[in-house]
Formats: sequence, structure tokens, C-alpha cells
Amino acid sequence: MARQESRPLAPDGRLRALAQDTSRLTRAVAAVTTELARRILRYAWPSTAGHRNRAYLRDRLLALPLLAVVAFGALAWAYAGVRGDSAYIRERAAPALVDLADARASLLIAQGEAQRNLDEGRAAELSGLSERYRTRIARATQSLNQVTRSGALTVAEEQELRVVSALVVDYTSWIGRAQGHATDPVLRDADFSYARSMLCSQALTPTTANPYPACRPDTGSAATSIVDRVTGLEGRLRARLADRAAWGADTITAAVIAVLAFALLAAGLWRTVSFLHRRFRIRLSIPLVAAALPLLAVPFLTADALLALEAQHETVPVADALAEQTSPKTETVAEERPFAGPDPQAIETLQARIDDGLADGRLAFLDGLAPFVFPAGLTAAAVIAGALHAYRREYLVVARPGAVA
Repeated sequence: MARQESRPLAPDGRLRALAQDTSRLTRAVAAVTTELARRILRYAWPSTAGHRNRAYLRDRLLALPLLAVVAFGALAWAYAGVRGDSAYIRERAAPALVDLADARASLLIAQGEAQRNLDEGRAAELSGLSERYRTRIARATQSLNQVTRSGALTVAEEQELRVVSALVVDYTSWIGRAQGHATDPVLRDADFSYARSMLCSQALTPTTANPYPACRPDTGSAATSIVDRVTGLEGRLRARLADRAAWGADTITAAVIAVLAFALLAAGLWRTVSFLHRRFRIRLSIPLVAAALPLLAVPFLTADALLALEAQHETVPVADALAEQTSPKTETVAEERPFAGPDPQAIETLQARIDDGLADGRLAFLDGLAPFVFPAGLTAAAVIAGALHAYRREYLVVARPGAVA
């Protein structure tokens, strides 16, 4: 008998077989999903009709504590995340951005002061550099040290900031050499040009209207100057701040789960109380009412989280303004004319906007409540489970046909 050789399926046959397998798999997944949803609905929303007392309370004993744990757990996750993001922006990211902007502006102001003083020749050699130069160099050094201690930077960024601090020290030493050669234009200009290249890769020429010009930073491998490195740190920190201020996928998922679980929990508690009133003639279940009290805090926690998210979103453009709109000229005008009113592009004004926005973007009386949200849910679940277990074991027998199982 000749052996029959198997022939490969034609392309159309393979496609038909693949479509049949896909269809069978889809039907199997749909059947499993439907059965799972039916079981969840049975435990989350059982019907009182045709149920014995013990069976109904057994279902409630499983569903309500589980819903309480899931609801408060998801709420605690989302609320703690939002509060944590606000704390990170308020205590770490925003102060670090303010200090970086202040350090950058202070160094450029000091650069302009040094150039003005050195142009005076012998007067700079005899009297030294101006008080504003010394003040701004000290201020820049202090701001960089505060950024290091802020906790907003990664380990690699902290190392880069230490390099920046070392470059600032080296920069001031070259300015000091230029001052020592104040009467020799060739050596003075050479020392000052090298110091300026350390500070800024593409320095703009100062003018009479703007003696403290900004610096056009480089990026990539060419970003080796002090201003280049500070600008790069600002960009990375702003990106993290914007990421913290945005709605995260985990926060959205936890919020949706919390909303659904709280709706089922509130409805389940109400139906259980009604069941106990009809079947057992219990006017009010004190343990279940006590377990429902934490639900009263949910609207306040939700409002607080929404306020915090709104404040975080409003912080992003202000943080961008700190890095892009502040300038040495603005800071000098704000320093020389303190009573002229706040400049909207001054660092101090932008810092106040961030602080006020984050302070107003929360309900102050809820501060410190985030760690207690989930324990409150566990307590409520334990109270519900204890009460329903007691009712299931020793329920009241009502002398009315059909009222008792």
C-alpha cells in the first residue's frame, strides 16, 4: 500500500485555519470573561430574592470586606501618589530649579561686573573687583550647594553639579589672574577670555543698554561650559517635574478602580442594611454604619487630589519660565529697584508663584492623612466582616412566614 505524503496547505487554507483558530480562541476568552464577570457580579451585587439568610450573609461576608480593601487600597495608592508628587515639586524640584536659575544669573552678572571693572585698568588692580561681583559669586556658589542638598538630582547629576562647582572655583581664579594683569592689556584679555570661555560657550557681547548679556548654551558633546552644564541640569529637572505633574497611567488606573469599588461598596452596604431591616427587623446596624463612616472622607480626599493635580499642572509653565525667561538684566533691575514692583520674569516672582500655587492647591486640614487611608479601609473591612459573621451565626428569628430561611 502506497504511503500517502502530506502536502502543505495552500495559502488560502492556512489563512482559513488561522482564522478558525483565532475565532475559537476569541470565543473561549469571551466565555471565561463572561463567567468571571458573572461570578464577580454575583458576589458584588447578589439578589435578595430566593436567598436564604445564611447564604446571603455569607456572600456579603466575602464581597463587602473585599470591596473595602480594594476601594481604600486603590484610593490610598492614587492619593498618596498625587500628594507625593506635590511634595516632590514643592520641596525638591521647584527649589532646585530656582537655585539653578539664580546661580546662572548670578554668574553672568558677575561676568559683566568683572569685565566692566577690568576695563578700568589700573583702578581694578588697586581697588579690586566690585562688591557686586563678590556678592554674586558667593551667591552662585551658595545656590549650587543648595541644589546639591535638595535631593532633586540623581547621583550622576550630583556628580556633574560638583564638576560645575569646581569649574566656578577655577573660573574665579582666572578672573583673579586677569585682575592681577589689569595694567597689561594682552595678558588681561587672555586671562579674561579664557575665564569667559569656561563660563559660556557662546557669549553675547555686552552693550550699554544691557551690560549683563545672557549666554547662548550649547548642547550635546559641545556643552562643556558652566552655563551649558547648568542649562542641561535645568532641562532634565524640568522634564522630571512635568512627568510628576502629569496624570500617570498607574494613577488613572487606581482612580478608576477606586470609583467602581466605592460605588459597589456603598450600594452593597445600603442593600445589606435594608436586608437586615426586612429580614431580621434590625432598624439600624451600628457596626455597618460605623464601617461606612470612612466613606464620608472620600469626597474630601478626591477634592484635595484634584486641587493638587491642578496646582501641579500650573507649575509646569512657571518652571519653564524659570529656565527660559529669566535673565541677568531682569535680576539686576529687580536688585537695583526693589520698590518698583515685582517683575513677572524675576526669579523671586516666579518662585512666589510656584509656592503660592502649591500651597493653595490642597486642603490643609488633610495634611498627613495619606498614610492612614489604607489602614482605615482595613479597619472598615474588619468591622464589616465581624458584624456579618455575628449576624450569620446568631441571626434573629422573625415569626413571619417566609421571613426566615
